[in-house]
Amino acid sequence: MISARAATTGGGDARPLKTCVVVPPVVCHHLDPHTGIPFMPHMAAYLAGALRDAGMDVTVLDSFGIDCHATQVVRSEFLLMGLRVDDLVGRVARNCDVCFIYCRTIAEFVAVEDLVDRLRINRPETKIVLFENIQAVTSYSLMEVADQFIRRGVHCVIGGEPEDRCAEVARRLAASRPLSGIPGTVHAGDGSVAAPVSEESAGLPENLDALPMPAWELWNLKGYWTMGFAHAPVKKKDRFLPLLTSRGCPFRCAFCISPGLNPRWRPRSAKHVVDEMEHFNKTLGINDFHISDLNPTVNNERIREMCRDILRRGLAITWKFAQGTKIETIKDRETLELMAKAGCVYVSFSPETGSKRLLKIMHKPFDHEHALAMARHMNALGIRMQAVFLGGVPGETQADRDQSLAYATRLIKAGVDEISTVIFTPLPGARLSDALSGYEHYSQCTPSPDWRADYKDLTAYRRRMYLNLFTRKILFWPGKFLREMHGLFTKNFETKMEMSLYKQIKLYILRYFPAFYARKPVSK
Repeated sequence: MISARAATTGGGDARPLKTCVVVPPVVCHHLDPHTGIPFMPHMAAYLAGALRDAGMDVTVLDSFGIDCHATQVVRSEFLLMGLRVDDLVGRVARNCDVCFIYCRTIAEFVAVEDLVDRLRINRPETKIVLFENIQAVTSYSLMEVADQFIRRGVHCVIGGEPEDRCAEVARRLAASRPLSGIPGTVHAGDGSVAAPVSEESAGLPENLDALPMPAWELWNLKGYWTMGFAHAPVKKKDRFLPLLTSRGCPFRCAFCISPGLNPRWRPRSAKHVVDEMEHFNKTLGINDFHISDLNPTVNNERIREMCRDILRRGLAITWKFAQGTKIETIKDRETLELMAKAGCVYVSFSPETGSKRLLKIMHKPFDHEHALAMARHMNALGIRMQAVFLGGVPGETQADRDQSLAYATRLIKAGVDEISTVIFTPLPGARLSDALSGYEHYSQCTPSPDWRADYKDLTAYRRRMYLNLFTRKILFWPGKFLREMHGLFTKNFETKMEMSLYKQIKLYILRYFPAFYARKPVSK
């Protein structure tokens, strides 16, 4: 751990070190609703909290939060949603010492590049630091591409979880002191961008309860609340935030970045999690929490204690497993009953495939029968569910896809509300990152990689899965189907599927009729 010191610029005119945390626009690829998901920037909020606790002057510029309806088209295939990059750079104070840019998802790579280039031109005195998001399956290893960003003019890249190093990086950059010895960073060393220096890797913090609270009070959140779609299903009047109850994942799926970047599951205590819920419920009026862990339920008893604490405090909130969980770690009906009583209304989980052979290729354990049993229990309790399948993993055959379709049918019959089918794409830092080639830019490595030679076949498989969902749902659960159509028209979404239909319409309007939303800026 790097020791803390006063956060000033030093010298006779010492002042609080001025920092800015910038979150780039949300990027949608080819108007596909599987992309362009406005993930709320949890790790940026934690970094802002660490800088604030270090006594620094912290300004937050979140492109999507400031104006979710502003758009920009890049390379004819990427729709950037949020304040335009040149306008975003224009809001960075001219006396800003250090600007931290959040590398949230692989799709936003193109926006980060543009931000870096414009900052170098328009704010040449400001030092630029990039930091990564290792708590999401849609992200990437920033360290794998750090050299090219250093050569582009970035002063430092922070790998891993940045809270214990971000303040020291800012202090040294502001004082023009060397960054040598700060673990988990890549920098220009003696100033030669031709030979970036990679420091030894950094450890991951174990005591998450000791970390600063995420600084959501510094955020303009209205853009996220008014867009009408999010990562988890949302309702019109909900005020929601993401919540990390743990970090890391103990499993070793070959398609995911977590085994290489975040391989140990580290929980917060149940009390600390509920303390955060209560704090933001009271201070920001948050009534809906989107749990965004990689695997929140690894410890079944911790989830039960969290539920009991919510009930003891009488918190009038709902919460959702937005990013998903390993369904086998939810052990029994009693846990599900506690979850439902404590406000859990949505659970996503990922079988990936119905084929045991393909699961072995993926290095993913999954208990198909346990998932069916838990789905029946959740359906009886009124918890809405999503099951995510992954198509196009190298080695997949038509027989594997047929088994996935058959298993998806069993899940729908058991009460699962929606099926999502994403298409495999290589992510820097994942074990299978070199399994495919053919993309021209990292931002094309989305859940809809249209550069793949077999994309037409994979899209047909995806459509087959969705057609099966709709037809089976009407057959097995006509009441649910009508309820979701009502949610679609009232914009009170209970599943991602109905929200995605609304999102598809809105994406087309934003792309081809942007003037429709031009006079709807979001004010804080």
